[in-house]
This record gives sequence, structure tokens and C-alpha cells, in this order.
Amino acid sequence: MTRITILEQKLVQLQEKRNKAGLVCRKLENNQIDLLSTMFNQVFTTVLEPGDVLETSSDRVRFTRPQSGYSYNKEVLDLYFRSEDWKSETATQIQTSFYSTTDNSEFELRRMILIGKVGQIILDQSQDILQQFNQIKSDTREEISQARKVEWGLDKEITNLKSLIQGIEQENILTQLETEGIEFIETESYKLPTLWINTNRNISRIKNIRITDKTSSGKSADVKVKIIDQIYDMDTKSYSPREVELSFSKVRMRNIESFINCNKNQILK
Repeated sequence: MTRITILEQKLVQLQEKRNKAGLVCRKLENNQIDLLSTMFNQVFTTVLEPGDVLETSSDRVRFTRPQSGYSYNKEVLDLYFRSEDWKSETATQIQTSFYSTTDNSEFELRRMILIGKVGQIILDQSQDILQQFNQIKSDTREEISQARKVEWGLDKEITNLKSLIQGIEQENILTQLETEGIEFIETESYKLPTLWINTNRNISRIKNIRITDKTSSGKSADVKVKIIDQIYDMDTKSYSPREVELSFSKVRMRNIESFINCNKNQILK
């Protein structure tokens, strides 16, 4: 079992743990929103009409209601729970948000009535509403925070492990490049790749590449490539593929590495 295989197995295990941690976190967040939704529905129950729905998030409640001709509930107004101090997690004010219109349809007139009734409740009960909102957030905050830390920690582990695997794969490819060489395959999605020899010249339809020598600095290398060239046959009056071997001196390693990285998916395993 290779080192990469072992690391890939560990990656699968980490991803499974991450998925489970994500489910736990989403469940806790949804539970918080459910508690807030229940509280908002109780506070505003006397002003809601049949069909009205309160859409709740962690810092907002949106009033929506059905309108004739629409397959979905239309927005009526939003209430945002904000803190005057951006560092604080305690909401200190309720901000209202609603659109203005010159339309005087029945829907808009009824919407104005709802906005007024909601405004009256906020005017009379804002401190009590804020207290209930902050209590729910406080009671659920620590558990959610810990679940998120677990989730983020696993995300970091996964990122680091993927980076390690990619680094090893890169080392393996470069080792292969300097020994038996690397062969590319042509697919329906990709043609055989092209290598820039220098700023003015490139070689296309490369089937195989191998480093034959390196400069002492390691910044340049001599390479041997096999390309698929199209040769015109005078007898058949058509082109046919032919393998041609070419050699190039002092090709920059950054060009070679970029070439390999861009065409990893075409490397014959």
C-alpha cells in the first residue's frame, strides 16, 4: 500500500467525519431558528392573517403572505435584529425594512395595515421581544459555536491533507519525468498537450516527455519528447499519424512543471 493510498483512505475518513459534524451543526442551527420562529409567531399571532408565513433566520424575520396570481407568498416587510456595537452578539434594536409603492390594490392596502400593526407591537413590546430573541440566541450560541469549531477544524485537516497528497503526487510525477518519462493520452475532451519551449516557440501534440539532464541550478532541463505528427502520403492523398522524437536543451523547469500541472488529467497512469 503506497503512502498516497494510505493518505487517501484517511481523507475519506475525515470527509465522513466532516459530513457528520456538518449535520450536527445544521441541526443545532435549525433548532435555534425553530425556537426563534415559534417565538415570533407567538408575538405577532394577533396580526397575522390566514396564509401569512413568517420566514425566520438567525437575525431576521420576514412577513410574507399569498397574493392572487402568484404561486408563492410575497414579501410584506422584514424585521432585522441588530446590535449598535458590531462586536456584541446581543441585539439592541429592531430595524424595519419594507418597500414603498403608489399601488392602492387590496393587497397593498392590507399590507399597509399589517405594517402598522407590526409597528405598534414593536413600539409597545420592543424590549420584551429583544429580551426573548437574545435569550434564545444565548441559550443556543455555545453549543452551535462548539459544533462549528469541530466542523472548521475538520475542514482545515482536510485542506492540509489534500495539499499533502497533491505535493506527493507532484514529487512522484517529477521523479517519473526524470526516469522512464510521462506519457499522455488523447481523449474526446482533450487533445495531446502543448509545451512552451521558450517564449517564442511551443511544441504541440506531445505523447511522451522525459527529462534527460538538468542544469546545476535545477532551473532548466534538457528534454526528449515524442510527438504525433501528421504526414501527408502522396499515394493515398491523405494524412496519417507518425511518431516523431525530438530533443530540446535548457527548457525552463517552470515551463515543464506548469505543463505537467495543466495536463495532469491526461497522464497515463
